[in-house]
Amino acid sequence: MRAAYLANYFVAGCAASSLLGWIASTHSMAQKAIAFLAAATFIVWGLCWLLDFSVSGWLKISVPNLQAFLLAGLAMALIGAGVFLCS
Repeated sequence: MRAAYLANYFVAGCAASSLLGWIASTHSMAQKAIAFLAAATFIVWGLCWLLDFSVSGWLKISVPNLQAFLLAGLAMALIGAGVFLCS
């Protein structure tokens, strides 16, 4: 049951990043805002990788679960970037 919830969150994240990629490809002002949002997200993502033991303690999850979450987030961002580049 837990895997089904995680898969639903992954699909929702892929849809959200695809929508943001599509909006960024059609509107120039939105592209700047989404680029800033993506840069801030990648900074936080990188810090979570560097500080994984302290972040996992703060979130009260195990380190492998945090790393799986971060890899899923990277996959979602790559799908959104693909939609942006292909639109």
